[in-house]
Amino acid sequence: MIFSTRRAALVAAIAAVLAGSSAYAQSTVGLDRSQARVASAAAGLPLTAASRAAPQSIVFGYLQSHGRGADVLASLRVTSSSVSTRGVTHLRMEQLVDGLVVHGAYARAAVNANGELVQLIDHLANVSLVQPSRIDASQAFAAAMMKLYPAQAATVRAAGVAGNTTTFAGGAFFYRNPTATAVVLSLDNGTLARGWLVETWTADKNQLHYTVVDGDGRVLDVESRTNTDSYNVFPEDPGKSGQTVVAGPGTGNAESPSGWLGGAQTTINIQGNNVRAYLDTDANNAADAGGTAVTNGNFSAVADLGQQPSVAVNKAVAAQNLFYLNNVLHDTLYRHGFNEANGNFQVNNFGNGGAGNDPVNAEAQDGSGTDNANMSTPSDGSSPRMQMYVWNSNPAGLVTVGAANYPAFPSSFGPALTTTGTSGALAATGTSATTDDACAALAAGSLANKVAVINRGTCNFTTKVLNAQNAGARAVIITNNDAAGAFSPGGTDRKVKIPSVMVTQADGNLLRGTLGAMALVKKITALQVDGDLDSDIVYHEYGHGLTWRMIGGMSGPLAGAIGEGASDVVAFLINGDDVVGEYAYNSPTGIRRARYAGYPYNYSYVGSGTGSYEVHNDGEIYAAAMWRVLELYQASGLTADQLMADFVDGMNYTPATPAFEKMRDGMLASIARLPDSDPTKAQRKCAVWTGFTEQGIGEGASGTVSRRGTVTVVESFSKPADACP
Repeated sequence: MIFSTRRAALVAAIAAVLAGSSAYAQSTVGLDRSQARVASAAAGLPLTAASRAAPQSIVFGYLQSHGRGADVLASLRVTSSSVSTRGVTHLRMEQLVDGLVVHGAYARAAVNANGELVQLIDHLANVSLVQPSRIDASQAFAAAMMKLYPAQAATVRAAGVAGNTTTFAGGAFFYRNPTATAVVLSLDNGTLARGWLVETWTADKNQLHYTVVDGDGRVLDVESRTNTDSYNVFPEDPGKSGQTVVAGPGTGNAESPSGWLGGAQTTINIQGNNVRAYLDTDANNAADAGGTAVTNGNFSAVADLGQQPSVAVNKAVAAQNLFYLNNVLHDTLYRHGFNEANGNFQVNNFGNGGAGNDPVNAEAQDGSGTDNANMSTPSDGSSPRMQMYVWNSNPAGLVTVGAANYPAFPSSFGPALTTTGTSGALAATGTSATTDDACAALAAGSLANKVAVINRGTCNFTTKVLNAQNAGARAVIITNNDAAGAFSPGGTDRKVKIPSVMVTQADGNLLRGTLGAMALVKKITALQVDGDLDSDIVYHEYGHGLTWRMIGGMSGPLAGAIGEGASDVVAFLINGDDVVGEYAYNSPTGIRRARYAGYPYNYSYVGSGTGSYEVHNDGEIYAAAMWRVLELYQASGLTADQLMADFVDGMNYTPATPAFEKMRDGMLASIARLPDSDPTKAQRKCAVWTGFTEQGIGEGASGTVSRRGTVTVVESFSKPADACP
């Protein structure tokens, strides 16, 4: 039952509260997670002397000696303790005041085997009297809804209270019921006040948001956290190999002690301790009905790539491939420290710390979208959701000239192609392929009833097509100006009334050799591409879960970019090539602006100097630095697996909401924990410094984000004198 009248009253109440005033009416969240204090051992020297005391006592002693009072120490609670593969104990702590978590407050400490504190990240609040909240959970939730989903704000009612958390009946709009949890906020003026943390997670678009609402009902921050026996699988993607039958690990191994499988299985709904992979073509966030029971642990469906992903056998392949790839990455990352205590994804944590009951829910061929994928990662103890889509990356158009056919990608603007097609004699709009870009107005009637051949150039695709249309053309063929392949031209202009397509550079050159011949531009039924078969895409999405759980705070222009770049790093450290998503995107150069080998952009290119920050583009810069580090590792005789170890363990030393140089420093701190007797220690340090420095992330480089979201980047191409002894 939906109480719309009550909800309307709550919305009115929150408006009334917003119109009021209080002693902290203009305050904002004071715990800026990008400004955590990091104390690290200098030149290999520890922060404290060797000790046999418990790690927690060592940390508390250091905090006390550096100005943290007894009230702050009493407010700390250890949330996890784990020992890394390098013998370092990592403690993670949160802060509680008045029985409530202080939002954004945390401390992380690293204590080596000698009982020496080697790093401390202190992001704690000073303890003071907590100001009360003027609103309740329902009003806080209403404020968050008005910010995120105003059309839904009057459709949700409170359903129950457990401790500090109120749950709301979300209905079909939400993946799971929203919640509002009472928390303590640290304000700019140094005081504490009660506020609210509202979690909303939508069903169709998989959008997971944590919204901070203050005690006056103002939304202070919105954090998006959305940014996968025997198996017949494509280990990387169908473009690189055929299917291969791979055995599961069985039981008794350290990474997955109970094996991969658990419970009843079907061909399209496979579940285990680490992941549950299932078809969700109807986009209801639950396993599709159907499939065939699998009782022998053998998932052996054979793909038919000559048919659409929607046929029954290809659905089974999607589920088994997605289940396999998720488990491979779970076990790989586990070996390098993404384990139970560090918040990994498992039903049963086998007494190894962390909160269980959070395997990945991996949805294959999800029907809520195309040409993408996503991963939402809630806090430890709650399952993330990975949505994998099919891709429309095969050409859905065709240009026919005589007996020759040229695959073509229809534009996203103008009228759709038809199966009957549009015909006309081929005509160029310029004197050569390099000048033939139709970026300037063309003579009226010069293309009357023609199919114009236009080179991709310096103006918008819509401009080219509109100029050709005004000159009388019936259709347009845009030819790419580089060898990367073709794609669907994008843009918006309602004045465009003729169809247009793009062909490859090679096919464009051939078409220019047949000017004057009759051409037919038409629609064809294209095979979709299943993203579940592209390990780059699956590993990338899982990588978001890794950084959210191990680092935290991966939103914003810099940290969000790192989240995207680090996810590409996960993919290429396993697959070993510098192109990401080439199978799903159907392009030899992949889904990024450039290959990572010889990548052309540096740290100062974040935002492209325009203030327009795009996390995928900016994340490429971080990933490119890591690709260069990989090249240097391998040139020194080191392996991608050794770099994966430094990459993952380095997250233990990285503060939440990091800048690019903080990721670099985390890896360097991890490498510093290797014993001096390790002959690779100096090589690793040199490779990390060199790789990042070549990308402009050298000594003295910095990236900062103001409270208004403005990014300032200081680039450096210098290394410390001792970087490469």
